[in-house]
Amino acid sequence: MKKFPIKKMEDRALFQKVKSLLAKKRVVDPVEDIHRSIAIVDLILHDAADLGIATEVVTWALKYMKQDPTLDISDAMITAYEEWGK
Repeated sequence: MKKFPIKKMEDRALFQKVKSLLAKKRVVDPVEDIHRSIAIVDLILHDAADLGIATEVVTWALKYMKQDPTLDISDAMITAYEEWGK
């Protein structure tokens, strides 16, 4: 499981939600997997927008996905948010 840098209480609540959604990642049904990814991306985008870094997070997530086409969008968004949310 990925380690998240947690700086404030709002981050702690956000990443608890993300971690619970990541725990469901082993779902076999592709539709449920898509819903899980969308939920994670939604949480990260809302938090990034609150910090004013939504554009940067999306841009870096796309760069990560271009470097590794097998990377799931939720994993790319988490990595980009970790990079910009420091």
